[in-house]
Parts: sequence; structure tokens; C-alpha cells
Amino acid sequence: MDTKDLSIFRSVSARAHFTAAYDRALSEWPVSYESCFVTTDFGSTHMIKCGNKANPPLLLIHGMTATSLMWSANIAEWSKNYYVHCIDVPGDFGRSTLLKPLSSKEAAAQWLLELVRELQLGAFHLLGHSMGGFLSLNFTVAHPSHVHSLGLLAPAGSFAPLSRMFYVKMFPPVMFPKPWLIDRAFTWCMSKHNNLSLLPESYKSLLTASYQSCVPRLGLLPAVFTEEELSQLPVPTLFMVGEDEVIYRHSIKTVQAKASIIPDVTIATIPKAGHLLSVEQKQQINELVIDFLGNHPIESNKH
Repeated sequence: MDTKDLSIFRSVSARAHFTAAYDRALSEWPVSYESCFVTTDFGSTHMIKCGNKANPPLLLIHGMTATSLMWSANIAEWSKNYYVHCIDVPGDFGRSTLLKPLSSKEAAAQWLLELVRELQLGAFHLLGHSMGGFLSLNFTVAHPSHVHSLGLLAPAGSFAPLSRMFYVKMFPPVMFPKPWLIDRAFTWCMSKHNNLSLLPESYKSLLTASYQSCVPRLGLLPAVFTEEELSQLPVPTLFMVGEDEVIYRHSIKTVQAKASIIPDVTIATIPKAGHLLSVEQKQQINELVIDFLGNHPIESNKH
């Protein structure tokens, strides 16, 4: 297989442009970190690790095109008591490299299984946003024994199909990466109570550089899980959704009703938040996640 064909970058110069923007944004990361790569059959997965290694592990998977830098609003709080791994998804915008695409639910679960085995974590907390939420739920359905608790921030698909407007708003900037199209897409994602000023300037620059420099090669669209799959999920789950969420084809109440099929689920509706809820209402999200994790401790990792 020609690995050049699986690069997310539009050109060699585009790679340099993206990397510079990523590094600038990372230079403003609010806590100390380690940047590292882990080898899997799907490529070399980049991650940002933060916190005390003796603390319970918390794995974060970003939303599509958002990169791990999306967690800058949350990492200071979450890394106080957890060893946090922010994972760049191979084939999506980020520092990971791609050898073969995550072209199916099975492949996506296998990638994450290989990753956590290489990390030798034992039990861990897993949390994802949007596409990262779908990937997190997908892994937990396939390999529930590895996941101690599951956090879902407005997971793409999962409980309901994506709305048609999602494709109308989010696909044009991939094809025509003009700054105004990128801004329009991310403004659409947010509640009318919020705007792009909530995003750090370096992160907004990274978003622009990402769309201008990269083409996503995930090879997988988020699917809806069956009632049987959800009803058999044995893992404590936190599902958070903004009251002004826009990505689902169905109403928030319908989506929450589907999520309630999970036996041990906590459902939270976030006021004045849209799809970028971890940024739009970061304090509430930070507290919800910390409370949830605290209610489901990994005792064996504590020292």
C-alpha cells in the first residue's frame, strides 16, 4: 500500500503550515504536557499526556477536525486528579499518521484496542466529543471490559442520524477552505447565546490552517447503535448534550430517550450550549465530568 496516498496533507508545504499552527496552539496549552506517538497497525497515533502518572487514566477523543487542542478549555481541571491522554485520531486533522484507514466500526475499535494495549493502562475512563464520542461508544460496545466509565459529549450518530444541515454546513469548508466558510460552520455549531470569541485566537488559526492544509481520511461515518447494543452496555455512562444542539436529525428529547436505554446512564442537558458544549459551557462540563468520574473511581490506580 502506498502510504503517501493516506496522508491527510494536501502537500509538503501544507504539512509545514499545519504543524506550525498546531505547535503555536500547543504552546498555549494551560498545563505541563508530554507529546508522544504510539505505534499501531493503523499508523502512529499522536497524543498529549498531562497530569500525574500515578492517577487514574482518562482518555479523550476529539471531535471531527477539532484536533486534541479542543481540550484546552478542560485540561487544567481534568488533569488535576487524572492522567489524561488527549488522542489525535488517525486520518483526522492532527499529528497522527495513517497507514490504513479506520474504514469500519470494527477497524475503529481495533485501532483503539491496539492503542490501549500499547499504553498498558488497565482499566481507564474514556470520554469523547462528537465523532470522538461515537468512536468512544463504538469501542465500549466492542470491548466493554477495558472501559471503567464512558463520557459522551454530543456523540455524532450513536443515538440518532446526523441532520441534513450538518452536511450542508460542515462539508463546504472541507472542499473550499475559505476562512468565512470555516467560521460559518463553527458558528452554526454553537448556541445563539455564544460565538467564536470563546475560542482562543491560536486555536481559531489552527482550525483555518487545518482546513486549508488537510483533507480528512477517516473512512468512517458515525452510525446509530441498536437498542440491543445499548441495552447490553455494562459501563457507567455520562451523556451530555446542549439544549441548542444542531447535529441530530431528531429532537433532543428523542435522542435522550434512545440514550436512556443504556442501563447505567446519567443524562445532562446543558443550557445555552450547542455542539461545542465543552467550550461554550466549559465550567459546567468540567464539573459534570469531574463529579461523574469521582462517583466511579478506579480504586486500583490510586496511590
